[in-house]
Amino acid sequence: MILIRKYIIYILIIIAIAAIFTYVSIPIYKNITFTKNDIWTVSASPGDPKRSIYTRAYVSVNGLLALSKPESAYFSADRDIEDITLNGSTCYLMSGHDIQSASVSPRWWSITVYGKDGYLIESTEKQYSYNSENIIYDPSGKFEIYLNNMPSSKVANWLKTPIEEVFSVVLRVYQPGEEFFSNLKRVDLPIIEKVEC
Repeated sequence: MILIRKYIIYILIIIAIAAIFTYVSIPIYKNITFTKNDIWTVSASPGDPKRSIYTRAYVSVNGLLALSKPESAYFSADRDIEDITLNGSTCYLMSGHDIQSASVSPRWWSITVYGKDGYLIESTEKQYSYNSENIIYDPSGKFEIYLNNMPSSKVANWLKTPIEEVFSVVLRVYQPGEEFFSNLKRVDLPIIEKVEC
């Protein structure tokens, strides 16, 4: 009986150590493994089943059903151009051009805002994202998305942010081509800057 208790205690200690190690390693892992492009971070192939156990753990927590290269690239931003954490108490303007890979456009891309829990923000307007087909561009081919918790007439495109909470923006680029993946650090991506509400 004492021997059984001893083994149960050993097993519980091993499980606790593994859980703590996993909990601590996921945020650290993102900073070590992901490629940085200005305010955006990206993993070339997060959905690849051959990726490391840490990548799979990170995806299971932060990006369920992620596709693998060459199907898509997932860019994530949780800071603005001044390197300040995105917060729903502030108004932001995201601006950029159609996502390009040299002279080739990807098949499709989308931009979505997520709350700190990793889920969509409840919106009575039912506008949760913009994509390459429904976003409104200005005559020069540029787009602007106002990020705030109240609709705005300042720009044609608006996405709701949580009230007084941190949030992140995810840019998904589908079938961008091999050249795109070889230039992840230099791809021209939208910027997010603080503006007056």
